[in-house]
Amino acid sequence: MKKFNRSLGKKGEEIAADYLTKKGFKIIEGNYHTRFGEIDLVCAQRNNLVFVEVKLKQGEDFGTPEEMIGKQKLSRVNKMADFYLMDNPQISGKYATFSIDAVCIVTGKNGEVERINHYENLTF
Repeated sequence: MKKFNRSLGKKGEEIAADYLTKKGFKIIEGNYHTRFGEIDLVCAQRNNLVFVEVKLKQGEDFGTPEEMIGKQKLSRVNKMADFYLMDNPQISGKYATFSIDAVCIVTGKNGEVERINHYENLTF
């Protein structure tokens, strides 16, 4: 099951990266992780560094991907963003601001994307 979730997560990150690139975002890094957690995608848009949480669900029979992103999850992403900024001063120095976004993806049973929602500048 974990292997399935990991491959589904990777697929979600690939879909999100492609989607964001088409919207003008530059992908800086994928799957930044420390022992405390991970950030799915680190992107840049203009003068803003964007930390992106990606959620993919096959169908919505058991809830939406949006329901998987609560205050606790956003708090964890925010902490990981702080780690990233400390670990990468050469990158953090290039951007005036940073924000947290989420890309929520729903696919059908055949793997085709049914919908993608991009939520920008999330706060908790």
